[in-house]
Amino acid sequence: MLTLFEGFDFGLLDDPAFLEDSVREELVVPLLAALGYSASPPHRIVRSRPLTHPFVHIGTVRKTISIIPDYLLQRDCENAWVLDAKGPGEIIDSGKNVEQAYSYAIHKDVRVPLYSLCNGRRLIVYHVSHWPAVLDVAMEDICQRWPELLALLGTKAAWPHGVPPGFRADFGLALRKAGLDRDQDGQKLYQIFLSFRAHTISRVADDLYSVTGPYDQEHADGVTTDLMLTFDCDPAVYAMFLSALPLKLREGVRLGLTRQPYRLFLPEAETPLVTVVADPGDTVHTNENESYCPFIAQEFVPEPPSLE
Repeated sequence: MLTLFEGFDFGLLDDPAFLEDSVREELVVPLLAALGYSASPPHRIVRSRPLTHPFVHIGTVRKTISIIPDYLLQRDCENAWVLDAKGPGEIIDSGKNVEQAYSYAIHKDVRVPLYSLCNGRRLIVYHVSHWPAVLDVAMEDICQRWPELLALLGTKAAWPHGVPPGFRADFGLALRKAGLDRDQDGQKLYQIFLSFRAHTISRVADDLYSVTGPYDQEHADGVTTDLMLTFDCDPAVYAMFLSALPLKLREGVRLGLTRQPYRLFLPEAETPLVTVVADPGDTVHTNENESYCPFIAQEFVPEPPSLE
């Protein structure tokens, strides 16, 4: 039977002298060893790995990564997840600590599906494309939850390495996870998306429509962000979207959404580029594959034809 932390006095977490370094030495190090990781390959602990370019692109925003997680865990010599240790008084279920860990996890030189934080009291594990946390366990209860922990974080875990090829992060969820959907006063930061091409149109309810499509952006430093955009809109804004379509396609979309399954996939060659003005949404939806946070579209504006 696992006896991890059996001799540890969790009352020490209330001692002001028990700080972040104590959390690492007394709790995190033995936890990682029990999960099967060591300083040697193939299941390796990489400590405080710096980034050559310490920032990450999320759409048009470049966010500086100011916190480097304490541990990058490699499984079979490939990056698998990251863990950051915090002091017992630190918040690890929201705020800057979580946002920075997420930004590190999605960095082009890291790209792991899981990122986690431990403050000695709790271990919380997040997934880059899911909301909320996929695991939240009190450190005192680790032994009771051990099979679940092994399946998620152990060296023989079934969870795949890295981020799957072709994966597109949901833009709305990425902004929210990175803390970039609002300014310092908590006000929403509206977005303008140029050259958006719709892929899927859905009628979610009588007064709610949804427009979805891929969105690629190439930045000056050569980094490309491959994202997925979802816009929810009311009937008035949906009418703006229809007016941006060629007449024949417009009529096909209008008629197609009057019958089940109330969803159409538009051919890329026939769908014009549009500019979209939108606010970050407040609701995160989850299906069997991922979570996503739709923007609330305010305007759809057709782009003028190219002169080339």
